[in-house]
Amino acid sequence: MPRQVVVYTESFDCVFCDRVKAFLAERGVPYIERVINVDDGAREELEEIGYLTTPVVLVDGEAVPGFNLERLERLLSEA
Repeated sequence: MPRQVVVYTESFDCVFCDRVKAFLAERGVPYIERVINVDDGAREELEEIGYLTTPVVLVDGEAVPGFNLERLERLLSEA
C-alpha cells in the first residue's frame, strides 16, 4: 500500500472526483481529501504542483490528474 494518498477535489458536483474516491474506497486505500474550493491552502498546494482542475491524486508525491484508472492501479500496486 502507498505511504500517502492525497486527493484534491471540489465540493460541488464533480463526477470524476466521486469516481476517484469510490475507486480508492473500494480498494481499501486510505486517503486524505483536500477540497480546493473550501480550503485556500489546498488550492495553493494544487497550483504549486501545476494543476488547476480536479481531481488530482497524489500517490507518494506522484500526481495523477483526472480519473486515470490504469495509472492509479499501477502506482498503487507499486507502492
